[in-house]
Amino acid sequence: MKTKLEVMNDENKVSPPAAQTNRLSLLRLAGWLGVIIAAPFFLWVPLGLTALVPSMVEVFGLVGLRIPAAITIAGLLLASVGFHQV
Repeated sequence: MKTKLEVMNDENKVSPPAAQTNRLSLLRLAGWLGVIIAAPFFLWVPLGLTALVPSMVEVFGLVGLRIPAAITIAGLLLASVGFHQV
């Protein structure tokens, strides 16, 4: 025979509704999209330092570094929203 506490715990273990599951899947997808957006720039920096590829300064110029920086930050913000757990 179950105690009242065990019955209450069983009632609280209800699976999330389908809409919430879909929302979590979309958020997770947005998180991975953000990582994919930011990853090339993270790889470009060390490869540019080793002269395997042209550095970002050579491609964008010193003033133009705002462009890859903005894209990277946008990807990281999207990833942080997508992987946030409530």
